[in-house]
Amino acid sequence: MFILYDVWVLSKRQFYLQLLSRLNMSCIIRIMTASESQFLEYKTSLGEIKSIVESVAAFATSQGGTICVGIAPDGKRVGVQLGRTTLEDLARDIKINTEPQQYPSITFEGIDNNVVINVQVDASPIKPVFAYGKSFIRVGRSNQQLSRDEIMRLMEQTTGHTWDAMPLADLSINDLSTNAIHDFLKRAGLYVDNDINTMLRNLAMLTSQGQLVNAVALLFTDNPHYFFPQAQLQCARFAGTTSLQFIDEATYSGSIFTQLDSALQFITRNTKQAIKITGKLEHEVIPEYPVDAMREAIINAICHRNYTEPGMVQVRIYDNRLEVWNPGSLPPELSIEQLYHEHSSHPRNPRLAGVFHRAKLVEKWGTGTTRIINACRTHGLTTPDFVIESGMFIVRFTVSTQLINAFEEPLNNRLQKAITFIFEKGSINVDEYQTEFNVSRRQAQRDLKQLVQNGSIIVDGKGPTTRYIAK
Repeated sequence: MFILYDVWVLSKRQFYLQLLSRLNMSCIIRIMTASESQFLEYKTSLGEIKSIVESVAAFATSQGGTICVGIAPDGKRVGVQLGRTTLEDLARDIKINTEPQQYPSITFEGIDNNVVINVQVDASPIKPVFAYGKSFIRVGRSNQQLSRDEIMRLMEQTTGHTWDAMPLADLSINDLSTNAIHDFLKRAGLYVDNDINTMLRNLAMLTSQGQLVNAVALLFTDNPHYFFPQAQLQCARFAGTTSLQFIDEATYSGSIFTQLDSALQFITRNTKQAIKITGKLEHEVIPEYPVDAMREAIINAICHRNYTEPGMVQVRIYDNRLEVWNPGSLPPELSIEQLYHEHSSHPRNPRLAGVFHRAKLVEKWGTGTTRIINACRTHGLTTPDFVIESGMFIVRFTVSTQLINAFEEPLNNRLQKAITFIFEKGSINVDEYQTEFNVSRRQAQRDLKQLVQNGSIIVDGKGPTTRYIAK
């Protein structure tokens, strides 16, 4: 009778709390006897809200689990105080700080200030789940932050979309560059006046809802770095064999087609070349590095890089080597060893690779590295090295000592035109050179001396009658 009266005088809220406490006491005992695991985590209080939200993301990214708030790490029940809006505030904090937003089941056990809150998290169908802008996964009894490569793989597996196919909300049709679009159409051999929407649809550059995807910003805008600051290409020529002293440096930020062209021009400007005489009035300029291999390496870097990484594609030129750096590592299906042989294609950004294929810049997927190797062998270079260092995939081209000595410093455009002019006319003197190329007498003498030194022409006579003859 006393017990009945005691229950009767309790408030309605207290009555239900006691009832739930008695009904769920067996559940509490089971929880308190279990240790933290892949599917269970304890939190002492709601003051650990950031850690709670991160655990929600970790469980949702893996196979789900339960977070018990009010249990110490050693499994001892310490309880928390339940206020009028405690559960609503917890649900809101979880919702606004997770992406995709999570809505776990939240229940409680106990009364007064001895409540245990249970947050039941289901595995998310879309992974990974982010908490405060970072992604976590449950591994054993701890939460581990995912790397960018792991994030991309999970995203592709659960959404079916790669990064280049994800919608870009900030991009509109008005942001597209007519010049960039015409550049692609000319490369692809298509009509320049093609309808833009039809072109984008045919290239799979639109989502099912008609939104422009990430790849469009890289391919068809003049400033892709406005949307993705890392979408630029850096080139540098260093003195010697280390990265300590710059001789030349440039950062290119136009469309990725423009970046490719600019990088190849930078390589031409900053590498040596040899002149091969092929006839009385003909000569051939032989570059220090094979152009086909350079183009293929840079295209691979642009198409296969990880655009979620903050780094940029880089071309580094030293006295004895040239390197192309690409942010990101190989996909798990590929090994370094496989790159030296024919292998299947695993494009990180298939939309980009597809457009480069349409633009006749990529012949066949999966053959890029073998074509680089063949081009180097034909050119007389050793087989390039494919390595992964500091989260970067690097193609390293090395020039042997014999080849270094065989090449001269690159000739500028004026000197190349001078060689052709002398071949056609047979000979030239300082005065004629000065007039033909509109340079000072001192510059004319310096240019002719350089052509003599690299073996392109020979000196005939002395003093005022000196003439320079095609070799």
